[in-house]
Amino acid sequence: MRQLSSSLSSCSKWSRFLIIVFGLLLLGAFRVMEDGWSWRLVLEACGTIAFFWLLDMVFSSDLADKVQDCGDHLLVSRGEVTERIPLTNLRSVEVDSDGEVMTLHFVKSTAFSRKIAFSPVASLRLNPFREHPLVEDLMDRVHAARL
Repeated sequence: MRQLSSSLSSCSKWSRFLIIVFGLLLLGAFRVMEDGWSWRLVLEACGTIAFFWLLDMVFSSDLADKVQDCGDHLLVSRGEVTERIPLTNLRSVEVDSDGEVMTLHFVKSTAFSRKIAFSPVASLRLNPFREHPLVEDLMDRVHAARL
């Protein structure tokens, strides 16, 4: 079994939110030192944290926690849902321009609908215009599995 997703995928979902909360706590501490304690400050902080939490959940909730290559199938998990997806169900693989998110498109619908995105393992690419090595490898194996 080979790990296709970054080992930090599930941590990175929470790390952005925790960084925002830490920054807000720091700003709140400075404001308390300047103006003193008030309920308005607490309500503003809670509202801001709730807003950023909601924003973070909307934009990162569709990322898979773990994607493993098991030879003839992929094992994909997001939250409590884990599904075994045969390679023959994989239609295409695409990576965004900076290589941070890889999206798998499926022929038939799965528990994750017809596509799933995840943060791939880092690869050393000296040429940023060259395709991610995982894309080439997966698509070659998909074509071989269909024959």
